[in-house]
Amino acid sequence: MKSEVMQFKSLVELRDYIKHFDDFRARPIRKGEHPTLYSVDDTHNPNTHGVRYRDYLFDVDGYWVLPHEQKGLSFSGTWKHLSGVYKMFSRGVKKTPDVYWTLSATDFPPGLKLEKDRSKSSKAKGHYFLTVTERMHVAQLRKKLLWVADRMQKIESGGKVL
Repeated sequence: MKSEVMQFKSLVELRDYIKHFDDFRARPIRKGEHPTLYSVDDTHNPNTHGVRYRDYLFDVDGYWVLPHEQKGLSFSGTWKHLSGVYKMFSRGVKKTPDVYWTLSATDFPPGLKLEKDRSKSSKAKGHYFLTVTERMHVAQLRKKLLWVADRMQKIESGGKVL
């Protein structure tokens, strides 16, 4: 099977392509941070091994992550949602956020799955979670999140079109 490689001449071309392509998931983050893990010394986002406590459901001991269909890393699945989250990240900061994206058809490691946000909030439209589908040690989840990050692409100067 032959795969097609596309090259875009401008970020506007990329934006227009993605707007009509409903199979992408994007994640804006603070400039220079990791796309799937948090800094261990981040006081605003308490975490263990770079996995933020509020993103996943942890066992009482804090070493095991439990399956949950509506908890996980946040991703945008529409250009409109991505634009809104990007603007939120941009408020009050001197550096523009980085945007990483992947195709939703990407084969995620066993135990991880993208789930649509089912809350009734208007902000939930176009929002997805990268969830855990089986009980796993936080070190295992960290390895899997590193694997996901290795397959994500950074949109350079994404703010110009968002």
